[in-house]
Amino acid sequence: MNLAVVPSPEKAGPPPRSDERLLIKIRAVQKAFQLLDRVCAERTIGIAIANPGVGKSYILKAWRRKNQPRVRHIWIEAAIVLSPGPVLDALVKALGIECDHKRMWKKLDAIAEAMARDPVLVVIDEADLLTVRGFEVLRSIWDRCAEILDTDGEAAFPLALFGTRALRVKLAHPDLERLQRRISEITELDPMDEGEMQMALKSKWPGLRYDDDGFAVLHRLSRGSFGWLNKIVPIAAKLAAKDGGMVTARIAGASRKYLLGLPEE
Repeated sequence: MNLAVVPSPEKAGPPPRSDERLLIKIRAVQKAFQLLDRVCAERTIGIAIANPGVGKSYILKAWRRKNQPRVRHIWIEAAIVLSPGPVLDALVKALGIECDHKRMWKKLDAIAEAMARDPVLVVIDEADLLTVRGFEVLRSIWDRCAEILDTDGEAAFPLALFGTRALRVKLAHPDLERLQRRISEITELDPMDEGEMQMALKSKWPGLRYDDDGFAVLHRLSRGSFGWLNKIVPIAAKLAAKDGGMVTARIAGASRKYLLGLPEE
């Protein structure tokens, strides 16, 4: 589990890169940014769902870069865990809590009290990898914080969970009904359409040359997935460099044989 500790409010983050400024025009980026902004403003729980490769992690990095140090936050990239312990330990570390208690409820109380004093945004990427018990621990912290703040369960600290469609399936588990009622918003992050993919190509590979047919194949193979486009384009560019420098339909299609797991057409 990777952890980004709450940034110092006195230390400004690096300015947005040119590709990040351009990609903000893509629908998925705009919808994710708006979700995070609303969750922060209202101190609620928001969910972002997207197919693998749509660029959730890239979007989160761009948002974090854009908003540091204005929005203090904890960013956790989830890994496969068998218990909620790593989540609790990450929050304790990020919040700077001196808590050597081994009992879970002690950590829950300490985190909730810290969040009530300073409701820092918590963002969990790849949240679909969390266990049901891990989700319940997050819900418990959120509820305890809401109780301390006396908000009648309408607000506590901002919490955003990003994941694939498997996240929606996990959250529908009967044991998570209490968490389900507290989620204020679920948004679907769209794959790139042709216009958005043009922007992505211009942003990340400004020197790439391709004709209309080559572009059509790149779009079809990637299915609007930034992650797959990020794999396909470098291969197509290398193949094109040996054959006129232009990515044609033939060259773009030839990149498929060098990739494992590319979705079937």
